Amino acid sequence: MDDMPRSTPSPVLSLAGITKRFGPVTANQDIHLDVFPGQIHALLGENGAGKSTLMSILSGRYRPDSGTIELYGRPVEFSSPARSLEQGIGMVYQRYMLIESLSVVENIILGTTGLKYRLNLKQACNTIERLSRQFGLHVDPWKKIWQLSMGERQRVEILKLLYRKATILIFDEPTAILSPPEIDRFFETLKKLSASNHTIIFISHKLEEVLRIADRVTIMRRGQMIADLPVGQIESKAELARLMVGRDVFLNIDRRPLEYGRSVFQVTNLSATGTNHATPFDDITFDIKQGEIMAITGVAGNGQETLVAALTGRIPFTRGSITFDGKSHTGPEWLRADKQRLTYIPEDRHHAGSVSEASLVENFMLTRLKEFSRGPFLAFKKARNSTITAMDQFSIYAPAGPSTLARQLSGGNLQKLILARELDRHPELIIAEHPTQGLDIGATEDVWKALLGQRRHAGILLVSGDLSEVLTLADRIAIMYRGNILDTISSRNADEVSQIGLLMAGSRGDGRK
Repeated sequence: MDDMPRSTPSPVLSLAGITKRFGPVTANQDIHLDVFPGQIHALLGENGAGKSTLMSILSGRYRPDSGTIELYGRPVEFSSPARSLEQGIGMVYQRYMLIESLSVVENIILGTTGLKYRLNLKQACNTIERLSRQFGLHVDPWKKIWQLSMGERQRVEILKLLYRKATILIFDEPTAILSPPEIDRFFETLKKLSASNHTIIFISHKLEEVLRIADRVTIMRRGQMIADLPVGQIESKAELARLMVGRDVFLNIDRRPLEYGRSVFQVTNLSATGTNHATPFDDITFDIKQGEIMAITGVAGNGQETLVAALTGRIPFTRGSITFDGKSHTGPEWLRADKQRLTYIPEDRHHAGSVSEASLVENFMLTRLKEFSRGPFLAFKKARNSTITAMDQFSIYAPAGPSTLARQLSGGNLQKLILARELDRHPELIIAEHPTQGLDIGATEDVWKALLGQRRHAGILLVSGDLSEVLTLADRIAIMYRGNILDTISSRNADEVSQIGLLMAGSRGDGRK
């Protein structure tokens, strides 16, 4: 019996000839894809390759212009996300869809059908706790969402889908905001789900994670599927990157140490209270010199977001001082201070960094109105020429050139536009917040090289939870936990670097919390 050939399982999900257009842009072209039960199937591609559009079709947000979808061998159509979920397909998005003021159990049962006149939260909790034990998704069902870490919030999103009996789970960049221990725990959950015959579609830009966890990988480029093969047939991370981008990508960035210049930014005993459930920070002290990249890292939700808001003058700090451009500022003074020599690359490129319905030229002028003004009038021709130059220098692809709307750009191209706009101001200090989050490997390489190129005349504060990014770029690394900097280490000290994962989890490496 052991010598008899095993039959190939039938796909749980089959896509044939899927095409989706948005005006003149073809997001998906003639996609054929089979996904098998119990497998972890990775979906790779550059920003703008069509991955999100394809998954939005599966999750019911979009309907294809042509092509068919079969689920368990029968044709299906998904007219809405609710209809897709009824058929057993659920998606966990990068930005969690949770109501912070509600409890875990309330978020999980919200929108479920079959509820009677009176909610039986205890019965719902029993189901949630059973699922938690089965798949390693431990979370207190009575806690409010705002009290949870990012890893716990992700578990709630997964539990929402399992509570609704989803058997095909789609994850969009699921590890982007997790610490190394949380990533390990998340992968254990994926293995348990796979072992129980759940099917996982895993969208990621982290090639090492794909090689570590996936059974099969599909690669998309410019709306088309260019490869679909078992992970065991991929020889190396470099081969995977080449298939994804269409060229060799090395990511062995040359970060030669520079001789530091004068101090350009000093933060002394900075403290602030949190607002709207944001984590406060306390007694933050550091300085950045010209030619230096300092990184602040930690699991999301430990005060980094509030700190960046204070450092960029968007909220006041309550104690301490900031010294910049030779002047020391209190909290109220820093709100009003001239920050022309400080540039900020925000985490949210779509809302904080750009105006979606404005053209690339208009977006390029956003933080530079003085430069592109002639009295009461805008120097639009000058701005257009500067935008075209920036697009050439940063290899920004836009379907309608500088007249393209910001919302029509892929995430990578939009981020490069924001980077080009801010770096062209010749700043003394650059604050870059998660500058490559959600970007593909090619765009990441471009952003890293651009930041490193600024070191000769600027100091850089990098705020990122991506350890590979932090270790590639930073000279010094400060680890934040619950609003405090636990330690600041040198990226060149291997013993100190080995402690980063523990520090991100709140341990000082000597057993102390």
